[in-house]
Amino acid sequence: MGRVLKVREIGDPILLVKCKEVDLNNINEEILEEIEDLKETLNFTEGFGIAAPQAGINRRIIIIQVNKEKCTYENCEEVPTTVMLNPTWRKLSNKTTIEFEGCLSVPSIRGKIERYTDIEVTYYNEQGEKIVKAVSGFTARDIQHECDHLDGIVFLEKVKTNGFATKEMINKFNLKENDEKNEDAACNN
Repeated sequence: MGRVLKVREIGDPILLVKCKEVDLNNINEEILEEIEDLKETLNFTEGFGIAAPQAGINRRIIIIQVNKEKCTYENCEEVPTTVMLNPTWRKLSNKTTIEFEGCLSVPSIRGKIERYTDIEVTYYNEQGEKIVKAVSGFTARDIQHECDHLDGIVFLEKVKTNGFATKEMINKFNLKENDEKNEDAACNN
């Protein structure tokens, strides 16, 4: 069982670093301990994913884990704890959505981010086995968000104009935005 590590917040220099690749020929005890620590840290939070630099670890490791019942995003699927070493992704289509995102490293602030809805992710598991799979919806968004961390990118850099909200006000803003669209539609009829 791993340790709960401190989640690094915006302003910590490690969040700006492009992380080092995991040596897949040497997945040693140190790396396996870091993975267990990341799992435990993620379980301690309300997040759906964590990247190694968020816990102060300079390696290309992300972990995603989605409980569908706790997920408020559309197109949310149950995802068991999934460790991804040296993950990369590519878009499968040009289709995107813009939705509010949060981040463990930026508590209390949410931002509207445009992400691809369908991607193919390639990664290695703890045993060094290569995995390639197509994912969509929230899982695709989650992976893109966590992979950004591995390149020193925090979601704040990608927020659309006037796309910020506090964690507490996000539902109010979403409702207001939807109400305005409905009013516009009613006026046009």
